[in-house]
Amino acid sequence: MPSSSLVTRYADRLGLDSPEDVLRQRAHGTVDEVVGLIDELLAAHVRSICFENLDVIAARAAGEARGVPTDLDSLTAKLLDAGRGGYCHEHATLIRAVLHELGLSAHPILARVHIGGGRTAPGGLTHQATVVDLAGRRFLVDPGFGGGTPQVALELDAESQPRSTEYGEYRLVTADTVLEPEMRAEAEWALQSRTSADQEFRTVYAFADIPREHVDLEVSNWFTATKPGTRFTSAPVVARTLGNGGKVSLEGRHLRSLRPGGESESLERTVTDAADFAAALREEFALDLDRAFTDLVWSFDDQS
Repeated sequence: MPSSSLVTRYADRLGLDSPEDVLRQRAHGTVDEVVGLIDELLAAHVRSICFENLDVIAARAAGEARGVPTDLDSLTAKLLDAGRGGYCHEHATLIRAVLHELGLSAHPILARVHIGGGRTAPGGLTHQATVVDLAGRRFLVDPGFGGGTPQVALELDAESQPRSTEYGEYRLVTADTVLEPEMRAEAEWALQSRTSADQEFRTVYAFADIPREHVDLEVSNWFTATKPGTRFTSAPVVARTLGNGGKVSLEGRHLRSLRPGGESESLERTVTDAADFAAALREEFALDLDRAFTDLVWSFDDQS
């Protein structure tokens, strides 16, 4: 792959107007200018490339135990050329490769998810994201946490202020201020979010700013894609950001959508059969997939 082609292909997939040379120039601006560029990439990324675990479910439906390929050739073929989405390990690897191509210093981190009730001990290091170093200041960059992903870069600084988006507020705080010692593990930082309907911030995930080795990422990817009984191995999970505060998501057979507009419209319905499932993926998530593939995914939901 030519050194310039990844940035161009990514920009085309995201529908960006700026040519590659302009993006490269912006990536060498001041810290604030680079953060502005990353914010634009994140906002366009989550609108253009949906979150989905369909390959995970298809593999399980076929009786296979395998991680999702995250080598760059496989990722670009799937997420850029084929118009597909992916889950966190795919999104993180792709955007990090783009940031490297733009000349930025970035490394992978692994996080333990805390969102959801009933946790009495830390979960596994299952979520992958990226930390970017800008002149000694470090920022979390994460387009791959589904509908709840932060769509702006967040500075790893205890004094930093929450950042607002049309979907809510996000902030990073030191883990010891929000997590009990038994829930903290090695975490240094906690990502928190708050929607317009929330009174308080809630902890989404926690992490240490430790650059992870490739083998650690492979282990996390394998575990996330193959461990029975987890959210991502039990049913299809698809999420798409619509812009202007709108979102649509599918978990199992439950389809939810929040349509933007003067009067936001919230809709929920049950997907009824394999044909309806394929149509929902095409119409709601822009995933025009082969029926043999979507039927295989749907059959696993029938079994679970």
